[in-house]
Order: sequence, then structure tokens, then C-alpha cells
Amino acid sequence: MKFRYENFGGIIASNAPPFLAFVNREYARNQGYEESPLWQGNDDIDILTAPTEVHLAITSTCTGDCPHCYMDSGARDPDELDTIGLKKALTALANMGVFHVALGGGEALLRDDLFEVAAHARKIGLVPNLTVSGLNLSEKNVHKMKVFGQVNVSVDGVGDAHAVFRGPHKFLQADSALDLLIKAGVPTGINCVVGRSNYGGLKDLFAYAQKKGVNELEFLRVKPSGRGLDLYYKERLDFKQSIKLLPLLSNYSRKFKVPAKIDCSFVPMLLWHRPSKKLLLANATYGCEAGNVLIGAKSSGRVSGCSFLPALDLTIDQLADQWEEYPAFQELRHWPEQAAEPCRSCGYLKICKGGCHAVAEKITGSLWDPDPDCPRVILYRQFNRA
Repeated sequence: MKFRYENFGGIIASNAPPFLAFVNREYARNQGYEESPLWQGNDDIDILTAPTEVHLAITSTCTGDCPHCYMDSGARDPDELDTIGLKKALTALANMGVFHVALGGGEALLRDDLFEVAAHARKIGLVPNLTVSGLNLSEKNVHKMKVFGQVNVSVDGVGDAHAVFRGPHKFLQADSALDLLIKAGVPTGINCVVGRSNYGGLKDLFAYAQKKGVNELEFLRVKPSGRGLDLYYKERLDFKQSIKLLPLLSNYSRKFKVPAKIDCSFVPMLLWHRPSKKLLLANATYGCEAGNVLIGAKSSGRVSGCSFLPALDLTIDQLADQWEEYPAFQELRHWPEQAAEPCRSCGYLKICKGGCHAVAEKITGSLWDPDPDCPRVILYRQFNRA
């Protein structure tokens, strides 16, 4: 168990079972934690002392050529950090108090030092997680995957449905990777990018996940980033799909007994159904978490608000000194204070925070616009155009 002090109380991190829990001051006191200077004044969940998780693309090298790739992966970035540089970056994150680091790419398994880097993360108190396509995963290296807290394999549908975002003839590769990981006893999940073309195959994916015995399914929204920009216009969910998605996932999760998660960009779709604010806060469910709960980082070590926002003139080793005041992070954190309609009048403003700003910035040209795919935003703009 780890405990990190925050203004509202603190964050408890457990590895067995794996969870993060945001607890208030009273709970922390009852558990024997001493008073903190942070426990003065406002006790609402505010700016954290450090991100809880960093999404670190350790390479841009990839042979997959996926049409939706948000990084436009392919060739190696000439500024890619070497082994020493990656270890130094991870140490800087651990010293800040970061709990988890999600390693990815590109294709992370194409780095010869992946397991050495992951072992270093463990040694310094970080929990490394990994996302892979299945490429280069074999019986020879699968036992090494136990260094990770969880390994998620990208599977966007069963059989041909997988090809929507990955290209043809790659499902068997992902399927084999899942079998190897689960047989080796590695905690394993599935990441699924959801678009119009594979929406109808979600039931089959849940049945497949149940049969395989994965820990969870995590659903990701297609983003207009990298090679995904053109595909986004074709694959973004329509209005009816957006508002039906969360009840659908909930029903399938119960039916097939497979836990389902959504990425933060789907929170506006969740909020359409008016869930309990108390429950959302208890589960630390927010819309845009960029520049606060999480950040992204490129293989060069340059950071961004999240993986889908542009890289900043800031590196991981500078992050601790710049965390509180860096302008790009401040913009994201204080977005609700300058929110436009319909967000300004929305009762979920402080939870949703305007939805996905990466989508807004790319599609509307402004970080300050509300998420254009939010169902309430769509209706508001249709009404006001009329």
C-alpha cells in the first residue's frame, strides 16, 4: 500500500488487489496518517500534486500501419530516449509520486530493452502496464510479461471486425497473443477502439472476451489525431450510437460477466444518462483528465496534456519543477472557469470539464470549444442554428 497526500486527503494505491482510491481527510486521519500542510482550506478534489498515471510511448517504431494510429507510428523518432534516458525519465516520475506508467508505442515490443525498462520501473516503485498489438509476442518472451501490472491487447472486434482500425489479416495475431498471455498467468485485458463500423460487433467481442477469460474490456473513442484524422470523420459515432453506447456496454458487461471500462473521452456520453454525481465523484470519474490526473509523453521524453494533444516544450525531467504553473496545464485545469455554452449551464461541468479537448482542438480549431461529439453539445448547436 502507498499513500500520497493531496488537498482533499490523499490517494491510496494498492497492487494486490490493484486499485487507486481517493480518500478524504477524515478517512486518512482514521487510518493513522499525520496531518499535512495540504489539509488547509478547500477539500474539494483539485489540482493533484502529481499525475497518478503517465502514458509513455517508448517508441514510435511500428510495422502495423494501422489506419487510425494517433501517433502516425512507423519510423523511429531520431530523438527517442535510449535505455539510460528512459530509466532516468521513469525515476523522475517515481520521485514525483506517480503510481502507474502505461507503456506503449508504436509497438513497444520492438524495443530490445522493454523488459529491462519495465523492471526498472518496478524497482523504483512504479507499476508498469503495457499495450500491444500482439506483434513479436511469443512463447519465448511471454513469461517476461509478468513484470507488468497488466497487459492489454488491442482487439477491435472478432475476426474481420478487427480490421476496421488495424487493417486486414491481423486478428489471429492478437488472438494468439491473448492465449499466450492468459496461459502464462499474465493479467490481461482488451483495448477496443469503437467506431461506426465495429459498433454492431460489440456483443460478439464481449462473448469472445468471456471465452478467453480476460480481466476487462476497455473501450476507447476514435480520435482525430495522426493517421486517425481522416478515419475519424468516417468512424465517429453518430448521435444515436453515442447515447446508446453506455447502456449497451453495461448490459453486455452484466450478461457476459466481463468488466467494462471507458476512456475519459466517453464521459460526455455517459453523462447524457444523468448518473449520480456522488457516485461519479466516489469513483473519481471525470471527463478531461489531461494535465492533472494523467499526462502523455513521447518517446523523446517530451510531455503533453494527454497522448492525443500536441507535445509541449517540456520534458519529463523538467516536469516536477513545472507541474503547478506550466501554462498548457493551467489552461486545461481551468477550462471550466471559462466554459462556453452549453457546458457553462451543465450541472456536470466540474465533472466533465468540457469533454475531450483533443477532439475539440483538432475539429473546431480551439481548445476552448466544448467537445463537438457530446450529445448535449450536438443538440444545443442544432437548436441554436435553427
